[in-house]
Amino acid sequence: MQGEVRVLLVDDHAVVRQGYRHLLEKSNIQVVAESDSGEEAYRLYTETDPDVVIIDLSMPGMGGLEALRRIISRDRNARVLVFSMHDDAIFPTRALQAGAFGYVTKASAPEVLVEAVMAIAHNRKYVSHDIAQQVAVHNISGGDILNILSSREFEVFTLLAQGRSVEEIAASLHLDYKTIANVQTRLRQKLNVENSAQLMLLAIRLNIIKT
Repeated sequence: MQGEVRVLLVDDHAVVRQGYRHLLEKSNIQVVAESDSGEEAYRLYTETDPDVVIIDLSMPGMGGLEALRRIISRDRNARVLVFSMHDDAIFPTRALQAGAFGYVTKASAPEVLVEAVMAIAHNRKYVSHDIAQQVAVHNISGGDILNILSSREFEVFTLLAQGRSVEEIAASLHLDYKTIANVQTRLRQKLNVENSAQLMLLAIRLNIIKT
């Protein structure tokens, strides 16, 4: 591509976005819009048509994974880079399966984010080196128990593990209560847990949430 790379920056922390904007614009990458939620990110994507979307996974309301799915559903050529604190292999694996072009952890050096944006803008996949080996091993070995979950089930699992109620999850994903309640039931059956406390303990053991 020619000219300045245009980016939509999505993170729910304003101070964090400010730091990323400064870093990117020093490298001739234009931040055309910012968002603090998945819902707004989806709307801004249609309005600004960026070359690359940089999105966090953990945000209030619609999470980054659901926003990623909706953007890809609208535009299968969208280039989305997930930039997240989650460094367990299951998260980049799920993001890439959902259509992300790349995944970079927030523990990476600043120049890695710039390198990833430029690679993705030129239609090249990018996974930061600190998790690339984990992802490869995870995929070769067949991963873990969470591989039996569908994309929707995994999304609901992570939200339940964060302590969100069925009502809150239904509202954030724009689905009805019964749909999420049914997903919760399937999760308990598939993961062999009896209640929310056991589900949360499993999430901690699998590094889905940090203590």
